[in-house]
Amino acid sequence: MRDDRILLDSPIRILTSGDPDWPAGLDRLGELSIRLRVAGQLPQAAGVAIVGTRAADPEACAFAHRLAAELVEAGAWVVSGGALGVDAAAHRGALEAGGTSAAVLATGFAHAYPPQHPRLFAQVARTGALVTEAADGVAPHPGLFLARNRLVAALAWAVVVVQAPLRSGALSTAAWAKSMQIPVLSVPGSPWDPRAAGCLQLLGGGALICTCARDVLSLRPPGPRPALPVPPVETEKSCNHPQMDVEVRRVVEALGRRATHPDELAGRLELPVPRVQAALLQGELAGDVIQTPDGRYHRS
Repeated sequence: MRDDRILLDSPIRILTSGDPDWPAGLDRLGELSIRLRVAGQLPQAAGVAIVGTRAADPEACAFAHRLAAELVEAGAWVVSGGALGVDAAAHRGALEAGGTSAAVLATGFAHAYPPQHPRLFAQVARTGALVTEAADGVAPHPGLFLARNRLVAALAWAVVVVQAPLRSGALSTAAWAKSMQIPVLSVPGSPWDPRAAGCLQLLGGGALICTCARDVLSLRPPGPRPALPVPPVETEKSCNHPQMDVEVRRVVEALGRRATHPDELAGRLELPVPRVQAALLQGELAGDVIQTPDGRYHRS
């Protein structure tokens, strides 16, 4: 039997509007009655929200993990909803890169929801924060998750939707961000994949395209910047940089008329799969690469 208790190292604090540690971004909601329970230290400055479907494919999870890691390496912090799939990948990417993450939960702190995440939530609280409006023992229900999404958006200076079907809580988070004039970015996906339908809808509605950390960092609001640079190899992928153009050409030239899966191509070129996928996307946008219905690629 799984033990879903969250073992916290720090006491739970109550935050309300006007407290010294109150994140200013939450004032955009215009709700003076918000009462947050916080385990850990919630950053006052806004972070980057990375959200998406619980049923994400491995490529989407790998992208979310890498994106979160690159963002924290550039001095940002990551906020998400603690769910399975994209949310968990983003939290883990931030933690494994030595950065700060905050998980906004729809339930209390006594037991993890989802029950697979007690250890992840404890790790998040050690270097960042767990946040909820719910008391311990409150059963999860849809209304709590929709309310949670508004907090995720308000804590961010940009919201990135990695993978989401048309019915997804991530689209709720994006809608809240749009209502607060927070930039929304969407990762493009295959039009025949229902898990990407929400992302494509966002792009059609004016969301910005996200293919790498630089797309997000270009929107960072002015203010003090940390000394940590963005690692050049990781953040130049798929961003129209001369060095990345060399890698895109290398990936495209490795393709033939026979359709090849990105994993096979990555093994052949000895490159990480996310970088190969990013290069393939650039090749596809340039008209040099064609993606087949089964997720493989060949030269046009």
